Amino acid sequence: MFRPLCILLALLAFPALSSGQEKVSFEAFADARKVVRSGYFEITFTLLNAEGSGFQPPSFEGFSILSGPFHSLGTTVVNGVMSREESYVYRLQPRRTGSLTVGSASITANGRVYRSLPVTIQVVEGSEDDGKAQEIFIRAEPATDKAWVGQQILLDYKLYTTITYKSPTLLEESDYQGFYAEDVRQYDARDIREVVNGVQYISKILKRVALFPQQAGELTVGPMNIQVNVVKEGGGRQRSFFFSPEMERLPLSSQPVSIQVDPLPLGAPASFTGAVGRFEATPYLNRNMVTTDDVLALRLTVSGNGDIKRVQAPPLKVPASFELYDPTVVEEESYELNGDIVGKKAFEYLMLPKEAGHFTLQPAFSYFDPDSARFITYEKAVYEVEVRKGSGAGSGKRRGQQEQSAAPEDIAPLKGDLALYRRGKPFPERPLFWLLLGFPFLGLGGLLAYKRWQSRQKNIDPLLLRTRHARKVAQERLARAAQYMQAADSRAFYDEVSKAMLGYAGDKLHIPRSELSEEKLRRRLEEAGLDAGLVKQFLSILQTCELALFAGKGQAHAMQDIYGQAVQTISRLEEGV
Repeated sequence: MFRPLCILLALLAFPALSSGQEKVSFEAFADARKVVRSGYFEITFTLLNAEGSGFQPPSFEGFSILSGPFHSLGTTVVNGVMSREESYVYRLQPRRTGSLTVGSASITANGRVYRSLPVTIQVVEGSEDDGKAQEIFIRAEPATDKAWVGQQILLDYKLYTTITYKSPTLLEESDYQGFYAEDVRQYDARDIREVVNGVQYISKILKRVALFPQQAGELTVGPMNIQVNVVKEGGGRQRSFFFSPEMERLPLSSQPVSIQVDPLPLGAPASFTGAVGRFEATPYLNRNMVTTDDVLALRLTVSGNGDIKRVQAPPLKVPASFELYDPTVVEEESYELNGDIVGKKAFEYLMLPKEAGHFTLQPAFSYFDPDSARFITYEKAVYEVEVRKGSGAGSGKRRGQQEQSAAPEDIAPLKGDLALYRRGKPFPERPLFWLLLGFPFLGLGGLLAYKRWQSRQKNIDPLLLRTRHARKVAQERLARAAQYMQAADSRAFYDEVSKAMLGYAGDKLHIPRSELSEEKLRRRLEEAGLDAGLVKQFLSILQTCELALFAGKGQAHAMQDIYGQAVQTISRLEEGV
């Protein structure tokens, strides 16, 4: 009894011990960069990974406190590591225009006083034509409108609104002609207050894409089309405890964005092989002392925020007495870091020294830095290699000598007392002969049977095949969704669940992918005689996935609930469809 109790206490104490190893910080975050004088914003002071006391707010000079402070505590456990968060939230309104600063707040934790950094807010006069301003719109905002070939450009699709909306749905993706595009899934999706043409909006990033231009010239990113639900003006149904206001679907489109892409300047060094961005190079030589019998290996690992697929192995200068083999790629990956797409690639060079002596290897790697608009070369690592004379084993001369000395021993002496006798049945009389003789006929029969089966498969209706495979395809997608759920990748999880539901319904009900819509799904599911509650649950899962993809919903318990509902719904549909 005592031993299990000790183990239980140790497991409960482990997250607490782990949280003590996390870095303690005290930060201030404002949900606005610019506000109008008649507007307001919220500022949050957050203490991470510690228990605080004695919180002291700043003086808030130049601001009026509309509400606050609101005190909140939160604890999360990820992979056995506990994180604690303590926040104080104020809602402020500026008293005048100009650049106003919220001073530092302080708090005591672990016997130490922590202070937040000041936050500066730009305050402007509001527009006199607020009534004529757009209430809601979407805009594509690239990090820059001028770039170099191969440079990474972050493009944010942001929704600006002064009204309440919900359920944003992607209708049509932008056209990225001339770019290599990759979705960025990790970014700050919090609501931010911004001022556009003198009107204060609440903005939110719906989607972020990393663009890598593949050619020079003026490239255009086409519009992205979405649909949101907003309160219908003049709707007869009023909001109450039991009823929600009547909603209407509102299509929104971003304006096309033009980006001027310049070609890389002339005069690139020989060690430049396509890397554009901020890069680092790490060489590694497996040893500094070898013989002429050994192979020397040099690994060069490069990483940066450029298009890693464009980066090739730079040439390696070796002594004339070294035989250099073609380099190979031994590692290549891309991942997200601080909102960027970062790539890593490792090249391996194999070389065979043929002469003894002391030699020098100096690998070089060059990349183009867009910020300074110049080529930068890394060649700091210098390796001194000592090559000693090998044993010579395996050389042509030594092998010839061994063959000559072994030749007399390879010839056996002749035997004169040999007797002729019959060792067994002749081959045509053995079972193996008849087995080999009949094998072609067996193969021909199998081939004819396969052709007949293949012909029957071709005559099967493709719609029937889709129906048969619908559940299997959905189960495969849900299995991938479960993997994303375990990895806490919420966007990939909701994307797979949505594809599993839509794909299953489309295959079972014979609806083409291009014609899948909420209304058509509802009508076809009801026509199939399914329970109204089951149809409602199916559509509710789809709406939750769409909202999570665009609104950043990623709690672990929410993903678990949606996953369970999806599995249950598909199982019930399989029984009824």
